[in-house]
Amino acid sequence: MKGVDIKGCFDNISHDWLIANVPMDKVVLRKWLKAGYLESGQLNPTEAGAPQGGIISPVLANLALDGLEKALESRFGQRNTKASYKTKVNYVRYADDFVITGISKELLENEVKPVVEAFMAARGLSRAAEKTLFTHVSEGFDFLGQNVRKYGDKLLIKPAHRNVKAFLAKVKALIEGNKTAPTSLLIDKLNPVIRGWANYHRPIVAKQTFNYVDYRIWKLLWWWCRRRHGNRCKRWIKEKYFKRIGKRSWVFSGLYPSGKLATLLYADDTTIQGHKKIRAEAE
Repeated sequence: MKGVDIKGCFDNISHDWLIANVPMDKVVLRKWLKAGYLESGQLNPTEAGAPQGGIISPVLANLALDGLEKALESRFGQRNTKASYKTKVNYVRYADDFVITGISKELLENEVKPVVEAFMAARGLSRAAEKTLFTHVSEGFDFLGQNVRKYGDKLLIKPAHRNVKAFLAKVKALIEGNKTAPTSLLIDKLNPVIRGWANYHRPIVAKQTFNYVDYRIWKLLWWWCRRRHGNRCKRWIKEKYFKRIGKRSWVFSGLYPSGKLATLLYADDTTIQGHKKIRAEAE
């Protein structure tokens, strides 16, 4: 397995290559690339790269990286052919992050890497060595916030440890930043964050991780409650903030000004739904 990250994709991408290969009005593209950017009232020229955050920068970056799959296929064979079965070279990309699989580490380092580096060099790009990982699938690797690893004969995809840590840090910052906020307001701030993160990971093996983050969030909320009512006993705090809703106990809750009950969303309530591949010949 090879996980690859491109060094300064938006900063270093070649203007000449974009102008020569992107199918759009060349005059408009050339002017846009050379327009520069304003920072603190000062105009800065752009001799190379596309401004990150610019309205068409992601499109240009994707156009620049299109073609790597064909370059690999021309060298190692198209998918589902006899040549491809010998090397097992496959390529998956999202924006400027991609993974290439191969039958051995030697093949990836000695044959695949030169193809990738030559492809990127033509576009003014280079591989970020410190972010490129050569690893066996049994050791696993992170890709787009998820960890891909083979356990024995079974390949499992789980939320990556760093992704979980970043998510909990965001939740902690929200809770600590709303120490005196009404309970309903805190719940309204937390629910979209929890829902978005859980929905992102719902197609993979995430049930155990969902339980873990719910526990960590509960501990943070218990700290939030104890801080507000340091002179109250634990039973009083539990009865005020944690209700029984349906079959679940200890649901963090609060009242809106209208009297309606606000309840915290739990990641574990998100149903795991395996990803369904698009049917190639759907009628």
